Amino acid sequence: MKLALTTLNPSGASGLRSSLASAAIALAAMAACAPAVSQTPLPASEVEALLPQIESTIQAAMTAWEVPGLAVGIVADDQLVYAKGFGIREHGSNKAVDAETLFQIGSATKAFLGATEAILVDRGKLAWTDKVVDYYPEFRLADPWVTQQFEIGDLLAQRSGLPPWTLTSMMLYDYPRTDIIAALQFVAPISSFRSDFGYQNAFHLVAEKVIERAADAESWEAFLQSELLDPLGMSASSYTADAMRQAANRATGHRREAQAIIIDPWAPFPYNAGGAGGLNSSVKDMSRWLRFQINQGEIDGKRILSPRALRDTHQPRIALSGFMRDLLQTSEQDDVAYATGWLVHNTPQGRIIEHGGATTGFTSQVSFDPDRRVGVVVLTNLSVDFGNGAALPIGKSILDLLQGRPPVDHAGEALAALYKNRAAQEASLRPPANPQPPRPLEDYAGTYTSSVLGPVTIGLEEGKLAFTVGPRDARVALEPWSGDIFIAKVELPALGPHPYVETKKLRFFVDMQDNIAGFDWSDDSDGSGQPPFSRQAQGRDAG
Repeated sequence: MKLALTTLNPSGASGLRSSLASAAIALAAMAACAPAVSQTPLPASEVEALLPQIESTIQAAMTAWEVPGLAVGIVADDQLVYAKGFGIREHGSNKAVDAETLFQIGSATKAFLGATEAILVDRGKLAWTDKVVDYYPEFRLADPWVTQQFEIGDLLAQRSGLPPWTLTSMMLYDYPRTDIIAALQFVAPISSFRSDFGYQNAFHLVAEKVIERAADAESWEAFLQSELLDPLGMSASSYTADAMRQAANRATGHRREAQAIIIDPWAPFPYNAGGAGGLNSSVKDMSRWLRFQINQGEIDGKRILSPRALRDTHQPRIALSGFMRDLLQTSEQDDVAYATGWLVHNTPQGRIIEHGGATTGFTSQVSFDPDRRVGVVVLTNLSVDFGNGAALPIGKSILDLLQGRPPVDHAGEALAALYKNRAAQEASLRPPANPQPPRPLEDYAGTYTSSVLGPVTIGLEEGKLAFTVGPRDARVALEPWSGDIFIAKVELPALGPHPYVETKKLRFFVDMQDNIAGFDWSDDSDGSGQPPFSRQAQGRDAG
């Protein structure tokens, strides 16, 4: 998603207030237009009557997307009325998926982070309008005024003004969380603070630090365990790679590569993303999370969070537009906004509160209708490079049936969009018809540094340029594309064979004397707004 470049500084405060006022009016209008729907819960019997259609939808999507295994759960009026596994846990095995099979849930974790914030708000240890720097003085953004104005309620609201997905590469390369937080100050904003939606992961690490300090907790994960997972009875859920690998009933992640389904190796990501995406869970456990949401902070007669504090996490904070709105809408009549770890939809058929997740081997979708008191969780063990794979369209189709919308082939539409996106990516990486030759490769060799990713040394290995980046020395191989532009193939840190390879363009740039002065490899999906790498010495200084 592209956003217009704007300049934000303290002297432009009047323009910023105008932008914030416009955004507030838009959200208020959205809330005022919320459809009036029946408050009558959807009976379990009506859900059961729809199960043949639901299972047919699941099977068709699973076949079309070639998903090895998935699990689906449906909660209706405080009970798990449907929980079933489909397919296998690992390609080449005969171990079936069931309702207790563990999957990575990716960014569906964000709502858990929001709930831990709400717990502290409930206890008077935080307020949504408190300033972040009052709890975490180390917090810095490029604009000092925005740094000082950034509130607790902004951390998960996806309205920072920074480019979408920026610094996620640092998680993929396994940089320490404190390094990722520190790097925020070097990222240039591309829109005004609180004026546009821009999906992020890095601010969730800041939210963890705030929670740790406000609660005097050992870690965010420790607070999550004692104050949310344990009270909810989510005994199988966890947040480490070791816990997942040691589980007897767990799925293995997969990806499609060269028309084949291959097993993804275990990796530091998403566990180093913490509250942005590090949870493992099952349909059985996630059904308790849905019941807690539908019951407004209560489960099995036990109050964990006040209704008001939980509703705060569902409150729209920024409207979606453009590509992300089109991807996530249920229909053209759907108004979509981001809340606190949740997406909120107003449709003619009723409200939907939902969030999906995608890691390098899994996808998930968690959604519920708070008025009909019905919810759905979909967990799959196949990742994609667009949207949320099969999980998102399956979840959409099930909600369509439960809310009475006309049937739409969401899975087919999403798959067509995936193929179109992949074709566009492949075309962008294809060399031009008449590529320009590069300079002598020795001209590019040398030491470069970035205020975000640190120093790297580009050298020659068997006649080809290569370097390593990050604390785990992720290997980057460079292949000439045209002139001073190369294709960079990054082997993401992995704990097994067949690491995921990230492919992007790397562009060297020159100084006034036409000497190589640095390089930039940012793209639309991650890295835009980051400063480029600068060369530390001119000439052929390494080889």
